[in-house]
Amino acid sequence: MKKILAAIAVASSLFSGAAVAQSDTMTMDVGLSMLELATAKQFSMLGVTDVDPMSLTLSQLAQIKAVVESSEFNVQQKTQQVQSIAAK
Repeated sequence: MKKILAAIAVASSLFSGAAVAQSDTMTMDVGLSMLELATAKQFSMLGVTDVDPMSLTLSQLAQIKAVVESSEFNVQQKTQQVQSIAAK
């Protein structure tokens, strides 16, 4: 009986660990999708039409977000920076 209870405890802990890992992955996917959609909106505002945000790496998306949110660049400079990042 104790072996059965121990096996059930082990199985349930393994299952809950897998569920948490799956939840984390789903959360990351949602976050990435939100970043891609935000980048698509930023591309639209900057007039960047030849780049698909879904084809960019996470690093490129983060760099683009930093440029767009920066106050160091005007719109033309932001557009040039974004296109340069996307071309990498």
